[in-house]
Amino acid sequence: MRMQSCEEGIGVLKKARDACSSQLDRGALAELDRAISGLEMALEHSQTVEEAERLKLRILQAIAAFVSIATNLGDWLK
Repeated sequence: MRMQSCEEGIGVLKKARDACSSQLDRGALAELDRAISGLEMALEHSQTVEEAERLKLRILQAIAAFVSIATNLGDWLK
C-alpha cells in the first residue's frame, strides 16, 4: 500500500469509528479497531504481499460491516 493512501485510510476509518461508535456493536467496533491498528502497523513495517492482501481483506470486511450497520440504522429511522 502506498503510504499516503494508507494514512488517508486510517483517517477515514477513525472518523467513521468516532462518528458511529455508539451505534456499532462490540464486534464491529473491535474489527474496526483491528483494521486501524493493522494499517498503522503497515506504515511502520514493510509487509509481504500475502500480509498486505490479508490486511486489505480485513479492512474491506470492516468497512462492509460498518456500511451494513449504518444502512440498517438509516432504514430503521425512516
